[in-house]
Amino acid sequence: MTAFAAHQLQQAVFALLAADTGLKARVTGVYDEPLFGARPPYVAFGETQLRDTGVKGRDGVTVSFDVIVWSAEPSQMEAKELMAQVDALLSGASPDVPGHELVDIKLGSASVITQFSEAGSLYRGRLNYSARLFEAA
Repeated sequence: MTAFAAHQLQQAVFALLAADTGLKARVTGVYDEPLFGARPPYVAFGETQLRDTGVKGRDGVTVSFDVIVWSAEPSQMEAKELMAQVDALLSGASPDVPGHELVDIKLGSASVITQFSEAGSLYRGRLNYSARLFEAA
């Protein structure tokens, strides 16, 4: 398996997040890469890593990926609420990943950090997931 599995997975996760009316009502967008001038709150994809986890006779990969939540509210609460909303959509989800069998998506870690600036502080929530995939039979 190649990075193609990660590409297909990201497309499936993006479609799942972007289609959710509850999430869309709370954020200005769901982005692969935020547009210049994008205003928080929004959701974006972060880093992705792949690890070969194939078994004898079957190609497989574990994709570790980050979903980032940005908030400009004066406290961490909005970021944490949005993180919970994203996690409710992804944990245990099984979106269709063309050409692959998705075994599971699991939250590995989550964190919120403050990014200080003269224009005002931003809160960045990071959710790190692992997804196991096998090449479709």
